[in-house]
Amino acid sequence: PRGAMDIPWAALVAAALVGLVVWLLAAYFDRTDRSALGAHVARTSFQVKPGEPSVTLSVVVPAYNEVRRLPHMLAEALAYLDGRTDASAGSFSYEVIVVDDGSSDRTYAAALASRRRNGRGELRAIQLAGNYGKGFAVRIGVLAARGQLLLMADADGATDIRDLERLERVLQKDSELDADVAFGSRHHLKESAMVKRAWYRNILMHGFHLIVATVIGRHINDTQCGFKLFRADAGKRLFLSLHLRRWAFDVELVILARKLNINIIEVPVTFTDVPGSKLNLVTASIVMLRDIFLVRLFYSFGVWRPSTTP
Repeated sequence: PRGAMDIPWAALVAAALVGLVVWLLAAYFDRTDRSALGAHVARTSFQVKPGEPSVTLSVVVPAYNEVRRLPHMLAEALAYLDGRTDASAGSFSYEVIVVDDGSSDRTYAAALASRRRNGRGELRAIQLAGNYGKGFAVRIGVLAARGQLLLMADADGATDIRDLERLERVLQKDSELDADVAFGSRHHLKESAMVKRAWYRNILMHGFHLIVATVIGRHINDTQCGFKLFRADAGKRLFLSLHLRRWAFDVELVILARKLNINIIEVPVTFTDVPGSKLNLVTASIVMLRDIFLVRLFYSFGVWRPSTTP
């Protein structure tokens, strides 16, 4: 009978839908101890011992298959940081932490090979056991960092390392802005970027910004710039609570900052489009849309809450 045949098909469709939902949501409910830094780490060049800040600045560089672009970025960053150290009469110190997000090339080796023979600071490297995502890599680096200030800087060096000083001024204690986090922003370059980009990239970008504005409001124009500076206490509170592992983690940071009363200020920075991006525009857009929708849903209904761990 036809009715009897409909039941198995309905059951199969229901099972398939349940399986799809489980597959989509599984990554959002990782049961691994979120404060355990070594759970997803394959190897490190140093012993991770989180504690009180012991250097002025930690630069966290997430890297995935960046064997070509990373050495140039590190050479420029280390030269600048060494120069600041020499000129500071002992008031400035730094470390750079490269987090290799499960690369299939020699990114980890390239990071270690970039150490300067007479470098004033320490270049450290962490290699993750798999490709977990940029947000996850930054989280690992931030929680391992020892700086009073924590800078997230992309491995392509698209933003000049000297723009760090613009972000630092915003976070100074005597600043009237009372900021805990400074987001580097390319919003002031929007018009010139639109002229250079392909039309379909502009459509995707406008759509993305509209969705982000709907979720977090319009007080932050550029959530995705890979150049951000955090006071250590604010940065560690934010990243300890972070759930999203991939490209949309910056949006979750804004939501978390609002819940934790952490003030974010947007600061214009320079930006150069460096060839060699590993971002697949189509797949990344789909994942980001899914993440943005779910992060809003989970925080709205109390499924996710900021961590209470100090």
